[in-house]
Amino acid sequence: MKLLLIGGFLGSGKTTFIRHLAKYLVGNGEQQVVIIENEVGEVGIDDQFLSKEGLLVKELFGGCICCQLTGDLTLTVNKLAEQINPDWLIVETTGVAKPDAIISTLTKYGKGIQNIYTLILADASRWFELNEIIPELIQSQIKTGDLILVNKIDEVSSQEIDNIISGVKDLNSPAELITLSALNGIEESILWRISNYA
Repeated sequence: MKLLLIGGFLGSGKTTFIRHLAKYLVGNGEQQVVIIENEVGEVGIDDQFLSKEGLLVKELFGGCICCQLTGDLTLTVNKLAEQINPDWLIVETTGVAKPDAIISTLTKYGKGIQNIYTLILADASRWFELNEIIPELIQSQIKTGDLILVNKIDEVSSQEIDNIISGVKDLNSPAELITLSALNGIEESILWRISNYA
């Protein structure tokens, strides 16, 4: 199975993006998609929307999968690989997760994973604010991404977009970078590129 790890700070648009991507993957080629959603609290909100759209959602509550729930994530991934072996496993991290720890654990102990692709959503509307308040977290997320989606570009000026792109490239020059507004829809060409990464 292909594992797509999706990160980004709280409110960056991860769930909106996952809804678009998962529907695309299921609708094109009838691929089986399972979503693991990590909630810091004890009640899942996002998963209710995803489940209503016919997507299989597995929730991990009570902590962050890059910290105290790492074992739970690995067990869940391995169980899914053995029992379902979906074409795609999409892991949505909490907004405070550092994906490099998750990748390290899954690379060592995950079963049935063909490869891991990391996609990070950067919130254009709060990019400068977040980089001032929590620079270490934002930068660690960006540095981990194979693909960076600069989301919410409809909320900022073209000059700000240029500055954000420059900032992202300074942190992770090898990563592919795409700008978009997920709330307004995602071009099929973008979803196709992601679906064909492996």
